[in-house]
Amino acid sequence: MEKHDVAIIGGGIAGLTLAKFLAEQGIDFVLLEEHNGFFKKACGEGITRFVGGYDFFDLYESHAGIEKSIDETNIYTKYGVLRLYMPVLMTDKEKIESELARQAIKRGADIRMNEKVAKIEKGENFILHPQNIEAKLLVGADGLFSITRKFLGLKKLRYAVAVEGLSNEIELDVDKIHVEMKKSVVKYGYSWFFPKKNEWNIGIGSLKLNEFKKAFNKFKMKYNVKKWKAGYVPVSKPVKPYGKNVILLGDAASQTIASVGAGNMPSMICARIAADAIKKFAIHDFRDIDTKEYEKALHNITKMLKQEHNLAFLMHFVIRNEYIIHKLLKKFIEQASQYYKKLERGEN
Repeated sequence: MEKHDVAIIGGGIAGLTLAKFLAEQGIDFVLLEEHNGFFKKACGEGITRFVGGYDFFDLYESHAGIEKSIDETNIYTKYGVLRLYMPVLMTDKEKIESELARQAIKRGADIRMNEKVAKIEKGENFILHPQNIEAKLLVGADGLFSITRKFLGLKKLRYAVAVEGLSNEIELDVDKIHVEMKKSVVKYGYSWFFPKKNEWNIGIGSLKLNEFKKAFNKFKMKYNVKKWKAGYVPVSKPVKPYGKNVILLGDAASQTIASVGAGNMPSMICARIAADAIKKFAIHDFRDIDTKEYEKALHNITKMLKQEHNLAFLMHFVIRNEYIIHKLLKKFIEQASQYYKKLERGEN
């Protein structure tokens, strides 16, 4: 029986960020990733630089995979264009995840690819099958359909469906991000056009599968994309992120900004917080672990994510009038733009 203090299931941006910080602290762990490569989930590849008082570069500690920085986003509604000032980093997501893995391995991390966990057994510790690995603490960074969350008996998450692809034929301002929030384009969702270094990442998503199918059929006829990549984005409120000697992280805990379907920065922030909690557990050799301490440390980021969830619910399910939605977005965008401008001036 192979034994470790910590086992991380999932090697996306959440699991890899946690692995980097745990390796830095010299904590014994193994990370098991079911795929043989990185960036397997549909993503616009844009990462908001500042979230909840955290700076992406403080967490990432590199510039590898960063293609460009964009400050402005044009949001197109039925009633006009709203301009959001918010620094967003356009990335090569595969390179971002590969760089996180490189940093973690350099610090001593044990990352294993092509290792799908099929069963979690609980005795004195956890035993993962078929790997036959025993661990004192289990971290589920295993996404929307998390086997770890299922093991804890937590309910399934609600999710949006999205698709993205790369195109060289978009005639929009390459110095801005472009988002369409129009029911004529897609109901209960939005489409996006993110300018990368030499091409565009474009896509469309919806909270309702039937509306997504109808919108995507029109979208793919309009834009020339060689290959589309589909995926799911959790849009539930953040769930209870722990159980007895278990921590949930990233999409597995619905730690996403539901209003825009963004999970990269929240996952990295929560991974940083989880690493700090696990460091405290390690001091006592993982005896008498109180995983509720992790939830307490997440308080501020969880509060923000719940507010974003409420905003998404309000815009898509409560307010049906597009003019009122436009006005609501305008107010929100004005406040957000002021916040980010103050942040850049060092006033926050």
